[in-house]
Amino acid sequence: MTKTRQELIQHIERAEQLYAANLYSHLSSHITTVQEHFEQLNETDYARFYRIVMLYICAFEDLNMPVMESYLEALESLNEVQASDYELLCSHYQYCQESVYKKAVVAFPYNDTLHLHYALKLKHDKRFTDAILILKYILECYPALTEVRFLLHEVQSEYLQILCDTDEAADYKAILGLASATHNLDILKGLQLDDQLDQESQSLVHIQLALWNNKSAEIAKLWKNEWKLLDLTPNTRYLLADYAKTFMRYDLVAQILRAPKTPDFPEENFKNFDQYKAYMQGLADSGWQLAQHYYLLVGNSAYYHTGNEKIFNICVTQGLAQNPNNPLLLVLKAQYFYVKEDYNQTGAAYHEAFKNGLRLSEYLFYLLEVNNRIKNWQGILNIVEQFHKGQTPTLKTLFFQARALVNLQQHDAALKVINEALQDFPHPMHSYAPWLYSMRMDYHKKNQNYTAFLEDLNEEIYFYKIGDNDYCQTINSGVEALLEKGDYQECYKYAIYNHEQDKLYPHLYPVLHWLCFYDFLITKPDYLEDVTKADLVETPTSFIDHRNNGFLHWILGDNKAGANALYEASKLASNATYYLKLALECANEGYDNAQSLQLSKTIKNQFPEIRDWHLDLNYAELLKKEKHYTAAYNAYLDLIQSYLEASFFGFPKDEYNLLARALKECALGMENKSEYHKYNAMLLSKDQPNKNLLKEQQTYADQHYKDDLFLRHNLLESNSRLDIEMTEAEKDELLQIKSIITTSYFV
Repeated sequence: MTKTRQELIQHIERAEQLYAANLYSHLSSHITTVQEHFEQLNETDYARFYRIVMLYICAFEDLNMPVMESYLEALESLNEVQASDYELLCSHYQYCQESVYKKAVVAFPYNDTLHLHYALKLKHDKRFTDAILILKYILECYPALTEVRFLLHEVQSEYLQILCDTDEAADYKAILGLASATHNLDILKGLQLDDQLDQESQSLVHIQLALWNNKSAEIAKLWKNEWKLLDLTPNTRYLLADYAKTFMRYDLVAQILRAPKTPDFPEENFKNFDQYKAYMQGLADSGWQLAQHYYLLVGNSAYYHTGNEKIFNICVTQGLAQNPNNPLLLVLKAQYFYVKEDYNQTGAAYHEAFKNGLRLSEYLFYLLEVNNRIKNWQGILNIVEQFHKGQTPTLKTLFFQARALVNLQQHDAALKVINEALQDFPHPMHSYAPWLYSMRMDYHKKNQNYTAFLEDLNEEIYFYKIGDNDYCQTINSGVEALLEKGDYQECYKYAIYNHEQDKLYPHLYPVLHWLCFYDFLITKPDYLEDVTKADLVETPTSFIDHRNNGFLHWILGDNKAGANALYEASKLASNATYYLKLALECANEGYDNAQSLQLSKTIKNQFPEIRDWHLDLNYAELLKKEKHYTAAYNAYLDLIQSYLEASFFGFPKDEYNLLARALKECALGMENKSEYHKYNAMLLSKDQPNKNLLKEQQTYADQHYKDDLFLRHNLLESNSRLDIEMTEAEKDELLQIKSIITTSYFV
């Protein structure tokens, strides 16, 4: 039964769908149906059918190149051939005729895939010179094609080996060019002995071997003392400049390079392959990419080293004049605006670079730096999220993410990111790892987890050279942490080390002086000058100003001012309680009971969680000294109830019982006779009571209980029995009381 054209088109469409779904075995029936009724198709349908047949042959059947070529010719006759049609045949370079490649590259001169297939064909046929020309042409058009660079290296290496193995005399310039391009050190060493080399070639060999065998510092010396005086070829200069860029020696780049020649572009006027080959050779030798590379290298030198804005601007302008779509030059343009702090233009240039081939990962990295500069923390989080959707997280992205979260006050979320970065990634010496440790140290310090802080400090300094700026900067942060931890001797070690390296922060010198003053186990070095009032900050505003003034006043003996300054510091400190305790201690040493009491109340009311036995005991004693007897009495009772073990086992219960004495004194001040007698009785309930307490009780009884004969008798009798010195009046009084009691109660 005859099929209509529309039915045949449906078969073609179905075949295309099956091919797209990789269901090749189902294609045959549809293709056969169309072939049986081919005459029903129009010429406009032929190309579509030929194309699906060619795909079918390549995908499923054994490759039949003559049939494939016949279909390609049919497409050419219809003037419907596409680049993808040529790519299909040319990908089978072992079987495809060279004439197909020649037609393909002439028809599509900027199709890198067709040229790459042609280069593979030429390599397969051992036509290395032509293959190298094709690959250099592609790289001149598309320098970012990494796979082409690898193939070029492979072709050059194979050709070099053939030239070296042949018995025939080879062109030494060809061998040198190939050996230099592939960095074949064995052959370069052999060329050192070749007397055919001219002076420029000898310099190239010598320099290239030196680059591979010496450190960058030695190369810099060789350039300064020897090579800059030589007449070097442009290729040799670019070799040196690329080496200098690799090792971040941008100071050498501008010295090495010379202004490039103006690119000489061939005319795009070719009608056959021979003319096109000449065009490829002309473009490969035009110097177009070298000129762009020159402006990129010198522009980077201006950006990273010299800071010469004029040179920087020239490189951006001239480079983009050569190729306005070069993504690396567009990055250079962005960096130019970045230096000028024009961040809108910076972002626009980076975006243009991305549109022209800059990799997404690099594009996002650059945007991270811009958003970091303008402190757009939410923007950074958005960029990192976008990066992590398509790429594996890196230390850099996690660092920026953590830093943004810290600045957005999301500290717990930041800690989670930091922990992930430090646990799951390698940490090379030059990485973001030390900065991540530093951020986690800040987190631990804010939460007063000084043990974890010091563990991370030791991890961070591993990345630095002992004694360098980064090392000492980290040690400086350790000084403050150890101070607040209360480990004063270790704190002194850190501070004195940095002082001896002349790298102790100026604001830490008051801390060092205070350590020497406060801790009797620390001896102040003779070379450390004494502090004076001139060291005080007249108008303190910051936490550091108040803290340092507090230490200096304390050292200078003005405890009241010292305590006030430390109290002000506590209001601004992340560890407020530490500085409140110091303020209280400073006030106590100055015997300013009123100031000490006020500080104790502040601690008790605002930071009850830090109360301990010593603070509460000090509070009760201050209340007693200030004659707030009722409050002191209650404070002592609260102390006993809150700290049972310390109260009953921390002090001896002998005649010097501190708590009983204190409660007795408070009861006396309260004029509470009952409580007074209770605690006095407790103190005297010993086989050998304290003699002073007995005398004190006797005096109190004489004043307040003159009619209590038995009480007075017992007290006087105890004095007599304990051989406490008694006056004659007291002896007579004891005899008189005994007589009265005997007469009144026992006769």
